[in-house]
Amino acid sequence: MIRRLRLPTSIISCMLLALAASTWAAAESKPPSGKIMKWVDEQGVTHYGDTLPTQYSGKTNSLNVHGLPQTEISNPSPASGEQAKESEQARRDRTLLAVYSSEQEIDLARDRNLQMDQVMLEGLEQRKLTATNRVQDLKKEEASHLKRGKAVPEELRKDLKFATQDIGKIDEQISERKQHMDTMRLRFENDKKRFIELKTSVPASENTSPAR
Repeated sequence: MIRRLRLPTSIISCMLLALAASTWAAAESKPPSGKIMKWVDEQGVTHYGDTLPTQYSGKTNSLNVHGLPQTEISNPSPASGEQAKESEQARRDRTLLAVYSSEQEIDLARDRNLQMDQVMLEGLEQRKLTATNRVQDLKKEEASHLKRGKAVPEELRKDLKFATQDIGKIDEQISERKQHMDTMRLRFENDKKRFIELKTSVPASENTSPAR
């Protein structure tokens, strides 16, 4: 008579957990293969795997993790970079010729783009004039207190400080707006030079037409 050995449930659970842990550890310890090999057998059938048969060692291609040949994702050559640059220039040239039909149209477009900047610049200059007058009035009031031998009120000191700081901020905004306008003028000027080159096939530097 064969007697079956019954183990407590807790012992069986521990044994199963230990087995699972050892299996997981073995899988983790195996170094991942960062390369997939591709080869073609004598019948023309393509095979893939992480181990290459010896007889196909000279006919293999290395694939990346996305399954693409390594040569397809290599760094672009300097020639391809130049081609991309030329393609971008060609696109800009086509746009330039499609949008404008004459140099005068480029000048008009420049003036339209600068119009809003000019309005904003005039508004900043008016704000600066108002802030400057405010500072002058506060300084006069401060001088009046000092002349009479009285202490300058703290509220007056704060108003004078804030008004002076406001002028500094306005000056920064005026400088930024002028710089933006200069950049826009330069961009349109370069567009016009390129437009002339495309229309006349003569570099703008050799064009003897009077400057507009």
